Formats: sequence, C-alpha cells, structure tokens
Amino acid sequence: MNTTNSKDLGNFLRKKRASLNAENFNIISYNKRRVSGLRREEVAELAHISTDWYTKLEQGRTIKPSVDVLNSLSKVLALNNSEREYLFALSGQRIPDDSSQKQPITKQLQHFLDSQNPNPAYITDKRWNFIGWNKAALLVFGNYEAMNVLERNSIWRAFTDPFMQELLDDWEGYAKLRVSQLRVAYSRINKDEKLIDFINQLCKKSQSFNSMWHDLDIIGTPEGDKLLHHPEVGDLRLSHQSFFTNELPNAIITVNLANDTETRNKLKWLVSNNKS
Repeated sequence: MNTTNSKDLGNFLRKKRASLNAENFNIISYNKRRVSGLRREEVAELAHISTDWYTKLEQGRTIKPSVDVLNSLSKVLALNNSEREYLFALSGQRIPDDSSQKQPITKQLQHFLDSQNPNPAYITDKRWNFIGWNKAALLVFGNYEAMNVLERNSIWRAFTDPFMQELLDDWEGYAKLRVSQLRVAYSRINKDEKLIDFINQLCKKSQSFNSMWHDLDIIGTPEGDKLLHHPEVGDLRLSHQSFFTNELPNAIITVNLANDTETRNKLKWLVSNNKS
C-alpha cells in the first residue's frame, strides 16, 4: 500500500467514524462528547483491534490491514457495498467472494421491486443467483423464498427444476445461452474454486448440462422476448429491461414487461388473486 493510499484510507476512516452515532452502539456517555461520532478507542474495541493499531491506520501510516480486520471495520462503520469496495481498494486487498459477506437488499431496492408489481422484477448477482424479487416474480417464476441458495441459481434451476423446463417455451435456447455465459465467466476466473465446484456438481446432476458444457460450439438464443407456459394463467408473452445499480455492485435488476394486453391482464389477475 503506497503513501497516498494510506493517507486516503486514514481520511476515509476518520470521516466514517465521525458519521456514527454512539447511541446506536449502546455506548453511554456520562460527559458531553467533544467529538462527533465514535472515539478511536470505541471503534477499535468494536472491531476487536488495538487502539494503537487503529490510530496508526487513521494517521495514514503505511501498514496493510488484513481481510478480517477490513471486514470488522466495514461492519462497525456501517459501510455500504461501494464504501466497502473502496476500503479494500485503499488497503490493497481483494474483497473475498463469500456469500456470507453479501449485504441484504436495501429497503429502497425492495421498495423499487415491489413498485413494479404486477410486472415480475428481480435482482441477480454476478453468478446468476436470485437475491431479491417481488411478489409477481414469485408467482411467475417460482417461490424463491422456499428455495435454498443453490436452487435460487438460474443456471442450476434451468437444468434441475422440471418447473422451469416446462415454463420456458424455448428452454433449450435459454439453457444454451446460460451455458455460454457461464463459459465466458469461467474463462475469466478459471481459478475460482467455488465456480469450478458449481460446474462439477451440475455436470454430475444433469446430463444435459454436462453435454452442453463440453460442447464448445454451444450458442444460445439471444435474450429478448420470451414465451412462458404458466400452469395457472396459461401463456405469458414478456420482454424485459435490465440495468445495474450502485447500491449492489455486479448485481443486475431485471423487470419483465407484458408484450400484450392479455398478458398484462393475466399478471394483474395473478398478483391480485394471490394474497400471500
């Protein structure tokens, strides 16, 4: 970590410390606090590091905090995803790709998803895991709330869930597209043990995936309009819009829109007649 980054790190830590409210940490002050936010020793104690060492960080000393220390500081300082990435970058560390470190969907993002009803809307991460959704998405694509983490993965579901295979009119095109996307991701990060383990598991679980994965000429149907055969309301014709959000780096928000009046009415009926 160079001198400039060390100074920037110190400034960043001081700014975030000053923004904290002692009452949120059940810290009782019997005397009037002379500084806004928490004291250095309070942050150090909450992060389980020494006050002297934390002070050196704020002073811009050229020291490199460990990943564990950075994770602790991220929690104490209540950093959002972008701030956490900035903290790790200044410290010369890579953020561990660990689902336990992923932050939950914010209230604002959930409100946005809910506001899209009766249009199915959801959020997926860079590994095609569904991490957020609205009511319409549950009713159209399946109950993600009842699924485990692996079952919420769109690639895993495409090859292991009969519901998805019956729902998608062009299942084969969709499946091939996901395999080709997975192959691109694998080529970029082929030393990722979690990704390798996922691929190996799915090869054993699904003969279709195993065949497609080893067929290097596989090219799927480009994403666009899709026809779904829903078991309750029949055919749904949808298109979609996808975009990124700064609140969740590497995540994608997708909103599915009705292509015709019949589909629009079916979606409205589906949401209004399922009160759960």
